[in-house]
Amino acid sequence: MGMVVSFTAVAEAQLARLVAAPDSTWELLHESDSGQRGPSGYIDKAWAGLDYLFTRAGLGVDLFVDGEALGEDGELYAWSPALVSATAATLKSTPFATLAAHFDAVDMDERDIYPPIWKRDGDDIGLGYLGENYTELVRFFVHAAKSGSGAVMSFG
Repeated sequence: MGMVVSFTAVAEAQLARLVAAPDSTWELLHESDSGQRGPSGYIDKAWAGLDYLFTRAGLGVDLFVDGEALGEDGELYAWSPALVSATAATLKSTPFATLAAHFDAVDMDERDIYPPIWKRDGDDIGLGYLGENYTELVRFFVHAAKSGSGAVMSFG
């Protein structure tokens, strides 16, 4: 299966409940899922490749440092509505071509950027995979920002 990342939009009040009760985050998240519509925020295993491109491009978005840890297991992070909005603005103003210019399959494999597919799959497949997931990430953040939502990032 592997390690995947997903973002879930949550109302500001719901986010406050999650921060206040980090041991109940999974249960509270499932409560908030009922009837929620919009982009999924699921970026599969592309998180490390996207983070690599973000860093190389100097984007200022870090999928793992941004946000507030919920609990001690390192699986869930709360993103405030302000952080969601700032991230949406940055991502929306950054075309994937800007990030793609920093793609280096050999370097990514040498640095053990997860998953270890970059050189094996080559530029077309690797870049295509990152591009599709970047598009989903942008859609998620723009949609969440428009509704004033916060987000929870899950890693696992």
